[in-house]
Amino acid sequence: MSEFPKSDEWFIIMIRKKFNSRRKVRKKSIFLRTWFLAFAFICLLGLVGAFVGYTVLTEKYRDRARVYDMSLVSVVELPNLIYDREEREIGRLFVENRSPIGIEEVPQRMIDALISGEDSRFLEHNGVDYIGIARAAYLNFKSGAQDSGASTLTMQLARNAYNLKDEALKNDESGYERKLVEIYLAQRIEKHYTKLKILEFYLNRVPFGSGYYGVRSAALGYFGKEPRDLTVEECASLVGCIKNPSTFSPLRSKKNNKKARDHVINRMAIEGRIPFSEAQELIDLPVVTNPKPIKRNTTHLYDRIAATLQDHVPAELLDKGGFQIFTSIDRDIQRSLEKNLERQLSEAEQQDGYKHPKYRDFDSAAGHRPKYLQGAALMLDNETGEVIAYVGGRDFAHSQYDFIDSGRKPAGTAFFPLVYAAALEAGETLSTRLIDEAMDNRQVMIDGVEGILGEWGNEVEQPVYEGEILLRRGLASSKIAATVRLGREVGLQKVRDLAGRFGFTMPKTKPLPRELLGTESVSLQELVVAYCAFANQGRSPREILCITRIESKEGEVYYDAKNSLDRRKPKEVLHPATAFLTHSMLESALKTGSGMRIYEESSLEGFSGGGKTGTTSDFADNWFVGYNSKVTCGVWAGFWDGSRTPIYPGAFSADTVMPAWVKAMEIYQYKHKPKDVIQPSQVEEIEICELSGLRVTLDCEEYEKNPKTGEMETVSTGYNEYYYVENKPLGYCDKHGSGSHGVSDSMFSLTKRVGSKQYTHIQPVQPVAPTLLGDDPYSSEQPAFVPKDLTSSSSARGLDAVNPDVLSDQDSVSTISMQGPGKIEIIAD
Repeated sequence: MSEFPKSDEWFIIMIRKKFNSRRKVRKKSIFLRTWFLAFAFICLLGLVGAFVGYTVLTEKYRDRARVYDMSLVSVVELPNLIYDREEREIGRLFVENRSPIGIEEVPQRMIDALISGEDSRFLEHNGVDYIGIARAAYLNFKSGAQDSGASTLTMQLARNAYNLKDEALKNDESGYERKLVEIYLAQRIEKHYTKLKILEFYLNRVPFGSGYYGVRSAALGYFGKEPRDLTVEECASLVGCIKNPSTFSPLRSKKNNKKARDHVINRMAIEGRIPFSEAQELIDLPVVTNPKPIKRNTTHLYDRIAATLQDHVPAELLDKGGFQIFTSIDRDIQRSLEKNLERQLSEAEQQDGYKHPKYRDFDSAAGHRPKYLQGAALMLDNETGEVIAYVGGRDFAHSQYDFIDSGRKPAGTAFFPLVYAAALEAGETLSTRLIDEAMDNRQVMIDGVEGILGEWGNEVEQPVYEGEILLRRGLASSKIAATVRLGREVGLQKVRDLAGRFGFTMPKTKPLPRELLGTESVSLQELVVAYCAFANQGRSPREILCITRIESKEGEVYYDAKNSLDRRKPKEVLHPATAFLTHSMLESALKTGSGMRIYEESSLEGFSGGGKTGTTSDFADNWFVGYNSKVTCGVWAGFWDGSRTPIYPGAFSADTVMPAWVKAMEIYQYKHKPKDVIQPSQVEEIEICELSGLRVTLDCEEYEKNPKTGEMETVSTGYNEYYYVENKPLGYCDKHGSGSHGVSDSMFSLTKRVGSKQYTHIQPVQPVAPTLLGDDPYSSEQPAFVPKDLTSSSSARGLDAVNPDVLSDQDSVSTISMQGPGKIEIIAD
């Protein structure tokens, strides 16, 4: 029996039949319906049209991507090549601070941090992350601005390697247009290079902020480590800088860098490159820096060249590099001065009594100014001022302070040539007599008030006073007291005025005697330029220069020193005769005076030039400046700070710096064989007595013991001396025989002893020629004081005529010509 009533059962049966009849009618698929097919066809036509349109519209960007040279993607920067005067490469300059390394030197943790922070799908895509592009497009559409770029590492590499941003600006293109070029160029790069190579190119090129380019430069600049030694958090800090280097640099803001670093660490954990537990530990760590940056300009010379280069080449062109920089530097001499100066300074630091910090103990990480012994050296062309060698300091990495240009120290006895040049201008001669006796220090007030003024100038441990010496010996032996007397006699203001002509900065206060001893500070450049005048007929360079020509890699000349020759003509600071006479004394100083010990050990035999040691009274600064006819070289040693403590007790410049000078000059002499210093026509050479400083006579002899035989022998005291023709002695030696005192054409009395109150008040009549003319075969009338240079002539035999220059207008001179005795004949009966 059915559970439903018949009426209900019938109703249910009818419903089921109706439902089943509907199921039997199959519904037509939507994909087959006419309207859908029409829509799909229209969409397909739209896509084809869009593709064709995209292809057509982007073809020019694709074509541009094809022209880039793939080999240049690895070139981070074209170096600027530096050449010496013989066009030998001596260095390279880079605008950016970077040091490229191979990918094998980069730790895996750095690669993991980079991929996690910058391009998580780097290992899967072909240079373009389409998912990232779609996401960036959505975000940009949503924000209404171009905030997201979706650039892969390869696209960033393409943009930086080929300066696509600058190119887009030049072509007035939008960011989207530039992005198209990046996309096609990135795809080309991916086809040419492996993923590891692309990472290497990227890490060597990308800027990390604070002037650091490339991973090694940044690792050393921020953390003082090589890349292989970086920790995970330090790698994350570097990657965090890439988004905005100036904002996220840890040297500029550790707070901002930590925020960027922590984001990279989180990404590494999310992508499974580090555990989440480790990520949290790393995030809790502070950012700790330890800067030990690379010094790209490793010497003061390169730093000077770089500064000059920037003055002549536009910055936008300099960034691209590729310039050729031709200099006046001689590579051999440059290396010699660098090497030998360092050797001399190191030896000085080993001397007994050296109590200063030493170079080997300096800790650059401490950030302090180096207090160890410093040094500098400069060699210049006497005429042009071109730099032959330039050593501005001991170690550029420790200190960029340039002691040649900026360092100013007391010149010490290196100032003496200016005192003697002023004396020559005042009418003194090389045979002027000086008093060489002890002097009360209260007359000078140097290194104390009371006591005897020291005699450190000749650089010997046991100096002696010689009583009376000639001007030449005063400078050659660097006599202290005698030089002070000379300077005071000439006039302190005259010496100061001459120093001003040489370019020295002198005080405006009343001149003091201690200035004669070189207490005023000068730079090495000023001193070397001043000495150029002694070798170059009184002329010194107006300026110095290192760079002679700058060319681009295409050969375009951006600077040529030849175009400024007129402006750089040397200036005349001394009369040519004064310059040569001072040179003559400096030659004696080098060969027989204060420089003799080192000179005799050198290979400078036959050297035509001069040089002067320069030691301060406190032995805190040592100088040596010397020259030949073509170049002048100066070397200095001392300390950066103002401490006036000695380098070591008795530190003489002949021992500390002169050996470096000798080695440099030996190279120049061997390579260039310069001629002798030119003797001006206004200078005449005359034989005089070394004891009196007057013209020599036959009696100018002294008895000396022969060291070999032990017997007493007669030795001539005559030697040749130079004089300005307007101021030469006419009298003869008053030390031997009867003699007579001399005078000069300028009526300057040579009988005055500088530093003494003794004068000869009676001016005697001077003989200039024999009064009795004719032959005197028996020499019956020859006086003892006949000048030695006239004895070879028969006309010298006879009485002396009177020098008319010392007679009054009423006096007259008459001479009697007499016939000499004839031949005696004997006639036999």
